[in-house]
Amino acid sequence: MNPINVNRIDTNREFLVENEKYKTLFFKFEENKGLPNHTHNGYASILVLDGVVDMKFTTGEEYELKAGDYLPFDASVEHNVIARITSKVLVTIIK
Repeated sequence: MNPINVNRIDTNREFLVENEKYKTLFFKFEENKGLPNHTHNGYASILVLDGVVDMKFTTGEEYELKAGDYLPFDASVEHNVIARITSKVLVTIIK
């Protein structure tokens, strides 16, 4: 194992960890960009490192997440993540 400094990542998407139990991804979303409606098996979480993102679920739940906000959720429920401003997030998906 080696520590990862997310402040040094210079790509818009990078797998930080992927094993048989979970995967963690780093995303940098430009304003009004992100991930369209999608699902995953199991549970996931999102941690906003910088910026502001909107997260919406097809169940009607909506969240404005700012730097420092963390949201665990049932990823089998269809959802999307869209940045209001340039934003950096970590997403962990349990397999």
